[in-house]
Amino acid sequence: MSEFKFACPVCGQRMAVDSSASGAQVECPTCFQIIVVPKAPAEGSKYQLSATQYIKPILLPPSPAPAPPPVVHQRKSAVLIFALILAFAAVTALFLREKIIRSRLAPAAAGTPKAVSGAVSPLWTLNLTNTVFPDQTAAGKIHGKDFVCRRAVYQNGLLMLRSSPGREVEAAVNVFVVTNGFSTNAIEVPGGKSFDVTTNHSGFAPGVSLFWREGDMRIAEMFTNGFAMKLEFGTVFSNQLPGKIYLCLPDEAKSCIAGTFTAEIRNGQPRFPP
Repeated sequence: MSEFKFACPVCGQRMAVDSSASGAQVECPTCFQIIVVPKAPAEGSKYQLSATQYIKPILLPPSPAPAPPPVVHQRKSAVLIFALILAFAAVTALFLREKIIRSRLAPAAAGTPKAVSGAVSPLWTLNLTNTVFPDQTAAGKIHGKDFVCRRAVYQNGLLMLRSSPGREVEAAVNVFVVTNGFSTNAIEVPGGKSFDVTTNHSGFAPGVSLFWREGDMRIAEMFTNGFAMKLEFGTVFSNQLPGKIYLCLPDEAKSCIAGTFTAEIRNGQPRFPP
């Protein structure tokens, strides 16, 4: 497998992923839009790749009436395209506003535990049979760097654990829980559900992506197999989704996070935090 780079179609952020991630849906670490990873370029290609923005399909109830004439279809398509253009313009305006206005970063909560020190987290293991969730805020290592979850968001089947409460994020872990095995409906909130994914899991496994900063560049790495994860969600209360996670990834740095979180439940496409 080999890596290739591509740009976000919304904000131009450059990202690097493994060629096996082609076609996968990921979240841009800068503008937080869901995008589709392009096909890996041919060897020796000099073209600059760009991802495509993921547009959530609009499901319409079946109609018993006969199909309308082609001209009606064309008018409906024109209205839908115009609505999508307006939505894209609104997201772009928010992005430009955030570039001008400095993000307000909330102070870290008192008593937040420190990440585990050392190059590799001692919590890392691909055998989670007898492991227990640490009774502390989710923390560990991402690509060899200390990580503490200071903000968690659950939005349309995506659990996002971030290292800071504002938009400028040094590191993040995203767990995609949108299809068979976790949620049959992306809008459904998995309150009270628990999941156990092992490295030899033969059924559905959710996608996991890491984001971290290297100088001025944000790097993304995706995993669709070979990792171990235990994930439990508690009961929803006041638009909050509590949970516990124990996640160990097979990368060279042996990234791992474990502990508790309380995710804010949000609807619609990902938006910039205030």
